[in-house]
Amino acid sequence: MFGFSGTSYAVDGVTILLSEEGGAYSEFAIGLSNLLTQSGANHPVIKIFDVNKFSNDDLSRSANNQILIAVGSSAMLTIAQKPPAMPVLNVLVPQSSFVKAIKQNSRIQDSRRFSAVFFDQSWSRQLGLIQVSMPNHPRVGILLGKESTELIPQLQNAAKTLDISLNIETVSEDAELLNALRKLLTISDAMLAVPDARIYNRNNISSILLTSYRQQIPLFGFSAPYVKAGALASIYSLPSQISQQVAEIIASLPANGNLPAPQFPKYFSITTNSQVARSLNIEIAPEPELQYKLKHLTEHAQ
Repeated sequence: MFGFSGTSYAVDGVTILLSEEGGAYSEFAIGLSNLLTQSGANHPVIKIFDVNKFSNDDLSRSANNQILIAVGSSAMLTIAQKPPAMPVLNVLVPQSSFVKAIKQNSRIQDSRRFSAVFFDQSWSRQLGLIQVSMPNHPRVGILLGKESTELIPQLQNAAKTLDISLNIETVSEDAELLNALRKLLTISDAMLAVPDARIYNRNNISSILLTSYRQQIPLFGFSAPYVKAGALASIYSLPSQISQQVAEIIASLPANGNLPAPQFPKYFSITTNSQVARSLNIEIAPEPELQYKLKHLTEHAQ
């Protein structure tokens, strides 16, 4: 892991703006604060605010050598409407939400001043997990809401690189979901869940998992709770892993404060469900082995 002891920072102050207190947001903030203060007396001054109790007057009067970390979509959208002079790094936000915010706010078009570390994984990494878990060129089914159809070219490019066959169905209304799912299950070897609230929400997830399970088709998720609910495996980044990445970004910022381009998580975790694997008669490798294979696969696919 990255060492911060003795690090000399280009920034003097870090403001962390939470979408809400507690949970993953606070876990990230505490982790980042701990990492940044490892350098002893040289560390930047760190301030943490809840977006519901925050105004731009709380920011330093000088934007020089300052950075704001917006944690979660609510904090990101609040700052996007009235961006400060200092650079803003958004974290624990989906790529789709960040892209939408950029399109809707003309004042945050410069990624050197308004950037992000997404919480969702790259498509090559998500599809790669299926590839290393089911290595015989699996056919992968994906359900998308109508609003997410712009993701299709990205998905197709990642699948082509990994030699994976994709089957995609788009859904406009909840009433169409199960029919679209059943169609996919007849022509797919695995299902990939994506962070699309139209499809994967608390009202639908149980039906999707149960229907897939009955057809003996494994589902791959994007968070640890999916595995507990019945997915074969999930790939995700913990708040502590995102805080590690953000600390590295802050430590390497140039004197002008320009941020790196928006990026996917650098560090990630994999969780599998051995009971589901046995029930579906799938021999899945141990989690550390899957992680090693996936890193090797995606490095060579780039």
